Amino acid sequence: MQVAMLRSSRTTKNKTKQQQKVTKLSTVLARLKEIDHTQQLPTLNLLQSDQLTLTMDEWNLLSHLTHCYDEYNGFSLVQRFIHEQNNLPPKMRYRLTRVNELILSFINQSQYFYETNSYFISLCSHDRRILFHNTMKYVGSLGACFIIHHTGLLNNLAFYKSIEIIYGSSILTNSNRIICQFNFDDTFFKLVLALLVFSTFDYTYYTNIVPINLMDIKTILHIQNIYTELAWRYLICRYNYRQAVINFSNLIRYIFSLNNTIVEAIELKQCKDMVDLVIEQTKKTTKLID
Repeated sequence: MQVAMLRSSRTTKNKTKQQQKVTKLSTVLARLKEIDHTQQLPTLNLLQSDQLTLTMDEWNLLSHLTHCYDEYNGFSLVQRFIHEQNNLPPKMRYRLTRVNELILSFINQSQYFYETNSYFISLCSHDRRILFHNTMKYVGSLGACFIIHHTGLLNNLAFYKSIEIIYGSSILTNSNRIICQFNFDDTFFKLVLALLVFSTFDYTYYTNIVPINLMDIKTILHIQNIYTELAWRYLICRYNYRQAVINFSNLIRYIFSLNNTIVEAIELKQCKDMVDLVIEQTKKTTKLID
């Protein structure tokens, strides 16, 4: 047996295989280049186009979302509260108990955003319960920031002092900073609230309780995609591509700041009790999270 001939044969076969691989790779690259020249991927069209329009279904979803929030927003609560306080003797105004009840009512309003959302209602009770427990603090806190921002409650010195006594100067300072950073238009804000209802992120904490997982995560992610794409399309229609990118970038930073403040606030007993109270009240008033 001649070893040299065996090696020569093996080398020839290897070269042939390598040439075939190179030929196939060249063919694939050429095909991809041809596709790139003839048509863009839908995702790229979605990101690059300044001429997006909403479909009728998207307009209906956006209209329903706006109507539901406007029906249960907390602005009327603030008006009644201010009127009530102005009618009291100066020394009786902005008592801690009454101020705390007002903040609780802001957060409590968030339950209607869950109850009126058809996507949320369509989920199984197990997933509804988990989502509500995990996201209510974000939806409720953001909703409260929105109301305080638009009503200018923190500009009232007496109200500010009462809040500072209840929650402490550190949390109030961080909350005020978040409120001052609020620069989203009202419709985009409502879309963000809807997106947070189905968000699956949460701050990390350690406990002896075994975490409970969502049963239908695929559907929940699909709903997230619906609201995210709707928010993007709305911003393109309302503004342009550049402003849409800026808004989403600001939103990400805003959510991180909000999360940090919530993590700090939830360490306070009164804040944790407030969240637990809203959850318990919601359990009594609706069957959605039983």
